[in-house]
Amino acid sequence: MTILNIQSIFSNLSFYQQHYLEIIQDAEQYYTPVEHSFINTFPFKQQALYLGDLLQLWFGNKWKIQTPKDLLTQKNTSTVDEHAPLYLFQLGGELFLGANTALAWSVAEQKVVSVQVKSIWQYAVFSHLCIRPKNFQANKAIA
Repeated sequence: MTILNIQSIFSNLSFYQQHYLEIIQDAEQYYTPVEHSFINTFPFKQQALYLGDLLQLWFGNKWKIQTPKDLLTQKNTSTVDEHAPLYLFQLGGELFLGANTALAWSVAEQKVVSVQVKSIWQYAVFSHLCIRPKNFQANKAIA
């Protein structure tokens, strides 16, 4: 199975926008792994995020940061605005203590950046609300 990386997704973002509905409805496409894409929030275990999850979160504006108010400004130097958002793809931290870091694609810088978000609660909840197709089993015998 192909493993995508964030740079390749954003190099072809218009393709993913055009085929978004097909991808989230087809389990084989939905469950395409994306390198370094997961949510890891204490006290819960790490959960992988797949192409379909990320597309739902990004295109639904749930994991898309468009204003600096969602970031800890003293810890972040990335440029953020509605024309140059950050697209989160990895989130880690503690739900109770607030040590929250994320990896995101920066539209302004055209690279992966590390940022600190104010709260991971909303991002964690939205990630669990993704509607996933039934799990695809690539090596499962049909008969």
